[in-house]
Amino acid sequence: MASVFVTRALPFPALDRLRAAHEVDEWPGDLPPSPEDLRERTRESEGLLTLITDRVDTELLDGAPRLKAIANMAVGTDNIDVEACSQRGIPVGNTPDVLTDATADLAF
Repeated sequence: MASVFVTRALPFPALDRLRAAHEVDEWPGDLPPSPEDLRERTRESEGLLTLITDRVDTELLDGAPRLKAIANMAVGTDNIDVEACSQRGIPVGNTPDVLTDATADLAF
């Protein structure tokens, strides 16, 4: 069982599946954690689930020696220093088609 910090509540059952297999620490509220809060809550985490507003930089990574994986609920990874993650052997995932339907709906 891994400890995972999730930076925001998600409006679908994915967190229920995550909680079934891991210890989940979920940030309360709709606003993102401050950089200080993000570093503090990630300090002992093995997994991190972020949104595009959460900056994952070398300072955060240096303070989270147990971190083993990052999932970013966003199309890209502009908010994550992917090179620094690679140097530490931390895989980074994202959700490339998360906005496809919404973009198509808006276009119509």
